[in-house]
Amino acid sequence: MRNGKLSLFLTTSIAMALGGCATTDEPARIINEAGTEAYLIPVKVDASSHDGNGPDRLIDGDIKTRWSASGPGETATLDYGKVAEFDAIRASFSKGDQRASYFDIEVSEDGKTWTKVLADVTSSGKTNTIERFPLKAPVQARYVKYVGKGNSSNTWNSVTELSAVNCKVNTCSALEFITSDTLKAIAAAAPTVELERNDSVGTSLNNWKLTVPVTNESLYGKNAKGAEAYYALQGAKATSAAEILPRNCSLDGSSLSEEIKSPYFSVDKAGWHFRVPLEGGSTTPNSTYIRSEFRELANDWKACEPTPMANWSYGGTHTLAATVQLNEWPEKPRDKKKIDDKTGELKVVAPKVVLGQIHAKNSHAATVKLLWEGEKKPVRVILNKTTTKSPFSVKLGKIADPTKPWVYIIKMTDDGIELSAGGVTKKLKFGKELDDAWKDETFYFKAGLYPQVNKAGGGAFDATFKKIHVSHIDTAPEIAFLPVPCDSMKCVTNKPLVSPEIPDVPQPGNKPYQNIDLTSWYLSIATDADGNGKADNIQEWDLQQGYEHPELFYTADDGGVTIRSYIKGTRTSTNTKYTRTEMREMLRKGDKSHATKGVNKNNWVFGSAPEADKIAAGGVDGTLDVTMKVDHTTSTGVVHQVGRFIIGQIHDQDDEPIRLYYRKLPNRDTGTVYFAHENTLKGSDDYYDLVGGLDGIVEDGIALGEVFSYQIKVVGNTMTVTLSREGKDDAVQVVDMSKSGYDVGGKYMYFKWGAYNQNNSGNPDDFVQATFYKVNATHD
Repeated sequence: MRNGKLSLFLTTSIAMALGGCATTDEPARIINEAGTEAYLIPVKVDASSHDGNGPDRLIDGDIKTRWSASGPGETATLDYGKVAEFDAIRASFSKGDQRASYFDIEVSEDGKTWTKVLADVTSSGKTNTIERFPLKAPVQARYVKYVGKGNSSNTWNSVTELSAVNCKVNTCSALEFITSDTLKAIAAAAPTVELERNDSVGTSLNNWKLTVPVTNESLYGKNAKGAEAYYALQGAKATSAAEILPRNCSLDGSSLSEEIKSPYFSVDKAGWHFRVPLEGGSTTPNSTYIRSEFRELANDWKACEPTPMANWSYGGTHTLAATVQLNEWPEKPRDKKKIDDKTGELKVVAPKVVLGQIHAKNSHAATVKLLWEGEKKPVRVILNKTTTKSPFSVKLGKIADPTKPWVYIIKMTDDGIELSAGGVTKKLKFGKELDDAWKDETFYFKAGLYPQVNKAGGGAFDATFKKIHVSHIDTAPEIAFLPVPCDSMKCVTNKPLVSPEIPDVPQPGNKPYQNIDLTSWYLSIATDADGNGKADNIQEWDLQQGYEHPELFYTADDGGVTIRSYIKGTRTSTNTKYTRTEMREMLRKGDKSHATKGVNKNNWVFGSAPEADKIAAGGVDGTLDVTMKVDHTTSTGVVHQVGRFIIGQIHDQDDEPIRLYYRKLPNRDTGTVYFAHENTLKGSDDYYDLVGGLDGIVEDGIALGEVFSYQIKVVGNTMTVTLSREGKDDAVQVVDMSKSGYDVGGKYMYFKWGAYNQNNSGNPDDFVQATFYKVNATHD
């Protein structure tokens, strides 16, 4: 986290002022503006719970991300891997400029015996930046535990960064003590431009191959088994720069993975490290420069298939976003051939390095090359106007401190190329700055280090890519409301509908209502036909007359009912953050004499409800059985929203006894299923894992296209949730709702199922989709 540069006078004057404030019974407010040692980095961070914003975000160096957990006593624990001396805690807080956070700090050498070293601490409530909290005396500790006590607005604990420091040797700034003077200094040092953000989920090593500056034959051996066939398949040469592939697909069966041991690439908790020593080396066939650089494997590349075919096409939105910091660059890089007239040596040039590209498969002219060219110059992007070499360049913003994480974004849209870095965005249009011929090419992204200086000029480039995000989103059609059948025909709406005979196996060619009994459901879709600002509802009688929507609700080729929900669209109310295509249970079965809302014959109640409510309701207790598969999840948006949506619910007039989620992250092969139970008395959610949890990470999860079933069953105050899939044991969670506040009068219930998107931060054309094969709801 960077506060900006301040004058020595300002820093010193603040330090003197702070030093004068200390009293004998207060811990020393040590100021050390030039620490001699780097901060220790935790080897692990755990938390007692979280809401999807996990504890790993406490140590990611980004104050825009957070760990969050609701309720007093929730903890986050840093493990430094060894015992060290600490004398202060550094922390920053979500909405730290709007509310004060309350907490204790405990430390331990063994993780068993804990000592409280800070008690009843209150943050300033005046800044989002790092605050430092000195200990009364230095301590020896391996583990540091944050014990949350909520904040001045609510019971949530939301911390953006957390670390322990030793100010004797670490940098401990005067600006970390929040006073009116430091607040003014922080404000003065704040950037005046809005910098780029890379909030989406990072990509996986499985999506890239790595090129390094040694030959294939030197890396794998001159007589490597199967080399000739491998080179033919991958379009490689024995004497050109070596390629390391993921999924055990390299020439020798090795893999680009987190365990890789290479002088040019390595992985640790800080990120993906690229290094290019300028000591000579091998290049690719069409280049005179060496590199340690990723080449994207797009288009759902299958393991060990030809990588030259792993490309994407024009159309939609294709995004490469990278968070990078430069650790080293050559002091005097040399031009590859120009001679300095004065010295007779190769000219000293700027430390130019390409960090990201869009490259076309069939063109030697790169579509986009994003370069960093030294601290004194802005980021520059070289483009080619046509598919033959026709270069021109545009300038983006200057990076204030390239050794701290910064973000660049390269994007191709239907309209053209968008480029962002250093707070500056440039847009170049096809048919204007760029020739329309580019639309006929296929492309791939590249990221890493591709120096544009003499390959043997001495020194090295070294960079850490803390996160690389890649996404490819098709352009969605405009989602129009389609007239419902009963607008043009007379439908009976004053008596219950008759359920159709449903086949044992859904039949292709049937309307949705012919494969799933929809007489007890209405459908919400994210269109707004009447212009009231709310999503439209397709009523029971319209569904019974064969309503379909070609984008949002239709019979799939296998007979299932497919439901899709885009990020864009109209929401059901101003209180709802997300769009949905979702069924709402209607026990009235089309009889409009019963109102939609209320304790009446359209809704049901728990068996623990008052007797009068049980008599008035349309049912008591309930079971929802669903068989389905997930077809697609979102791949863009902020980390805690990506890939998640709700596939089933119980809802009352205000609250949700259950929200059942599926979540698959774009860098994972399978997804998780979990649910939230809302406790109305505490005003909080409790989360329960079925297959994995809300972080989306699980080894034996549920893949896209995999059919599974779930059951939600309520009897009185007991809710049992079961997930079933072929060849696996059932996953079961039982929730005691006796202290959740649902047994009071007036609590009416209804089931919901479908695709309730839980992402509003991604590309508007991104979507979630599921296909349903069986749905059955029963009540006493």
